Amino acid sequence: MILTTTLIIIASLLMIPGIIAIVFMLPGVPYLFIIAIIYGFIDHFHRLSLKELAILGALAILSVIVDQSAGLIAARYGGARGKTFLYGIAGAIIGTLIIPFFGGFIGLFIGIMIGELIRKQHHIHAIKAATAGVIGSMTGITINIVLGTIFLALFLVFVI
Repeated sequence: MILTTTLIIIASLLMIPGIIAIVFMLPGVPYLFIIAIIYGFIDHFHRLSLKELAILGALAILSVIVDQSAGLIAARYGGARGKTFLYGIAGAIIGTLIIPFFGGFIGLFIGIMIGELIRKQHHIHAIKAATAGVIGSMTGITINIVLGTIFLALFLVFVI
């Protein structure tokens, strides 16, 4: 019993950095899922069934979908088209590598703006599309923080 409680506490504590990582545009919920899988193997799936693990896996997949699409959908809504999305993705990745905390937002904004300017769009249009992309990414991060919190809560409900 003490070993099980300790294992639950350790797994839960290891999940907290995953939720925090979401703020920095990192895939935190898939990290939580990896922790849950490791917990399951260590516990021989006594407290966490494969069905429950599948539910947690569905949350992780939903998180990845939100993560990959929120900023791009919003940028499209803001008027971005064509290869602009590739510029936005590249900008977000480069920005995250250069400035780990909020560089992803800056890179996404610059990438979308460059993409729209290359498409010969007016700079006002480019700024509008880039701003929409950043707002979409922030919305996606908020949704993923909620998904991460739900993930952790469900994990605890399943194992306790």
